[in-house]
Amino acid sequence: RKWVYLEPIFARGAMPNEQPRFARVDEEFTSIMQGVADDPRVFSLLRVSNLPETLSAILDQLERCQKALSDFLEQKRQSFPRFYFIGDDN
Repeated sequence: RKWVYLEPIFARGAMPNEQPRFARVDEEFTSIMQGVADDPRVFSLLRVSNLPETLSAILDQLERCQKALSDFLEQKRQSFPRFYFIGDDN
């Protein structure tokens, strides 16, 4: 869910400082999802080495990206109070 939320933001080139981090996460996540698309059986995931650790690392990096985005939006809200009417999800 976090990837779906963050992917359009970073795909447009927003926040260039965080772009490399998201690009690595995006590559890993899409690689896992491509494997699932190729063989959608649950047992096929057992062949993926270190899957739980990889997914945990992806989630950690996505949370860091989301925190950076929240900090960025808060900084903009300090400069432009009208941004307080825009939620983080918009």
